[in-house]
Amino acid sequence: MVRPPSSVRRLVRRRPGPPAPAEPIQPTGADEALLADLGAALGPDGLRVDGVERSLLSRDASVFDRGRSGPVCFPRTTAEVQGVVRAAVRHGRAVVPRGAGTGLAGGAVPLGEPVVIALTRMNHILEVDVDNRVAWVEPGVINLDLSNQLRPLGFHFAPDPSSQQACTIGGNVANNSGGPHCLAYGVTSSHVV
Repeated sequence: MVRPPSSVRRLVRRRPGPPAPAEPIQPTGADEALLADLGAALGPDGLRVDGVERSLLSRDASVFDRGRSGPVCFPRTTAEVQGVVRAAVRHGRAVVPRGAGTGLAGGAVPLGEPVVIALTRMNHILEVDVDNRVAWVEPGVINLDLSNQLRPLGFHFAPDPSSQQACTIGGNVANNSGGPHCLAYGVTSSHVV
């Protein structure tokens, strides 16, 4: 058996324990400016710096040890996402986008206290064009919600991960997710224009 390097072994744990509460961000200097810019981009209810929210969004469903998030942003519009990314870049901070956190690949685990952009509030099905078989959706739309809306029209969203009751389209695109239907219809990349 080949053992992974010790740096990898430290990141992996068989059974993640409950998240340890993170401390609220106590802004000082540069962090105050970052938080002010993020708050300006998002409005009063779109930014979280408390320990509970940061702890919850420091992990996903993977076996990787939880990371450590920085400020957590909940944008509702594309313009707000753009404002958050501009603020993060201006302050030299990395960005980690995330959906519901059901992924098993560790892609939503933040490392180094980046700005976390939780896209779950961007959960609208904008338009369905049955003739061209296209649906325009925001990244926080839950898979099953899309299929449920399409069912009366005789359609469904074929990628069906086992977490489809909670997973989001944005996360599916990021991970090229699939499920049993993908054997017949292909994985997410086969359904995204």
